[in-house]
Amino acid sequence: MSERLLDWDGFYNARDLGGLPTRGGGTTAHGGYVRSADLRYVTEAGLAQMAEAGIRTVFDLRNDFETHVEPRNADEERANAYRVPPTPEAELPEGVFGVRVPLDNTRDHAFWQRMREEGRLGSPRFFTPVLREQPERVVAVLRAMAQAPGGVLFHCAIGRDRTGLVAFTLLALADVEPEAIAADYRISTAALTPFFERMDFPDQSHLIDAALERHGFTIESAVAEQLDGFDAWATLRDAGLSDAELETLRGRLVA
Repeated sequence: MSERLLDWDGFYNARDLGGLPTRGGGTTAHGGYVRSADLRYVTEAGLAQMAEAGIRTVFDLRNDFETHVEPRNADEERANAYRVPPTPEAELPEGVFGVRVPLDNTRDHAFWQRMREEGRLGSPRFFTPVLREQPERVVAVLRAMAQAPGGVLFHCAIGRDRTGLVAFTLLALADVEPEAIAADYRISTAALTPFFERMDFPDQSHLIDAALERHGFTIESAVAEQLDGFDAWATLRDAGLSDAELETLRGRLVA
């Protein structure tokens, strides 16, 4: 675990997807993928640590309006009302590429209203509905990752939900043990506490746990539910990714 959790200066909720057990008896490789909260507090020293670790591409999964400190219109102001305060994309060191591919399809109001009514928002229980019903954005992210040079770091705002969906998909593609995928998601609960404290923003983790409990779930059983019957390879192929792209994505984790 200590090899996975990253203490790069100014990074929060950051960890390597390496070192996780696979069903075949191996472990995932380090250095291929790193997940993180947004980079609002990173320092030059932290960015240097990131580059020294081999990260060459940083993916920002946030929506456009989440990168504008001052809202450009009333719609942006409403959209950001319940999110962490917006922050611009990070300035990256030379040799590290920044790519922003928004993961949310914010225009599909009916879908997100259903996710809210079913108690899925803010938890892993929205993962496979997105992958099966609106996979286009996920495919766009993963296709860009397959083409990216070097190690990949990806983040959304707090590095839990959208980042969690991408991590869930990559780990399932690498055939990581279900319990390990669930444990990776759970790490964010404690890892985000100092991030919320620094922003002076309310930590709603307890509300998510309570919402899951009302529907008969824990974080761990919610991840298990999403993995039950989920074939990452078939789902992503049906969504439009080629076998070559899938092999490349998987190859960063499994030699």
